[in-house]
Amino acid sequence: MIGALKSEYRKLFSTRMWWVLILCAVAFLTPTAVIMAVVLAAISNEVDGGEGFSLWMGIQSGSGGGDATMAMIVYSVCLMMPYIFPVLIGALSVTQEYRHKTITPTFLAEPRRAVVMGAKLIAAIPMGLVYGAASLAAVVIPVAVVFIGFGQPTGLDSWEAWGLFGRSLLAMSIWAVLGVGVGILVHNQVAAIVGVLVFTQVLEPTLAIGAALAEASMGAGGWTKILNFLPSSAGGSIQAPSFSSMDMGMGMTDAGGLSWGWAALVLLGWAALLAGSGYLFTWRRDVS
Repeated sequence: MIGALKSEYRKLFSTRMWWVLILCAVAFLTPTAVIMAVVLAAISNEVDGGEGFSLWMGIQSGSGGGDATMAMIVYSVCLMMPYIFPVLIGALSVTQEYRHKTITPTFLAEPRRAVVMGAKLIAAIPMGLVYGAASLAAVVIPVAVVFIGFGQPTGLDSWEAWGLFGRSLLAMSIWAVLGVGVGILVHNQVAAIVGVLVFTQVLEPTLAIGAALAEASMGAGGWTKILNFLPSSAGGSIQAPSFSSMDMGMGMTDAGGLSWGWAALVLLGWAALLAGSGYLFTWRRDVS
């Protein structure tokens, strides 16, 4: 297993893709976080020093003032966005081998395919942490600078913020493992990438909006609770407790959302389901 892990890391770091995706994540997150921070900090300065704006939004913070709550909103929302990047690097760690025909020498060097699969899954965990650390730096540093510039608390002196950051790292590591599961199941690189993007960025949001509208218009209860078990919803729920400690007045705490511990288990369950299905149906097929 140690040799297989070393091989996986050599393959991951011998290409440009891992750091190109990190740069894409930073380029996406930093402007988004800065714009959101500037808008909320400016508005909260204008409306009763932040407390009035917090009450207007229906937010009641369990700790700290309204200004700190504004910072926590920016951290929470922005850190739930970049999960697609560790998913992609996880999937690419498998599909690139099939695309470039390196999977054959990989299996020749280590004929036990379960060992190769296990090495890929384990190697994804530190990669997810790397992407999580990059995302934290891309969000927390500029947002803290903005709030300091507006003379408002950053919230970085609260355990709530550091708990959020820790859960973000956990979520990103699990997302990377899930991405490997996708690659094990779907060997075609284009199909894996398109499938991930369509499911997470189109299908899940559409289902969530449809379920919310159905509950609001027809009273069809229970659908949003079921959707909490989908991957993106579960991944977001790992960070969502930072919101649920503030009643956002929009039903977030009453919608049956998962606690971060259960959400992590659900996301791990999806990763195990994908990897297990791939091992049973595609991983053991002959390669050429």
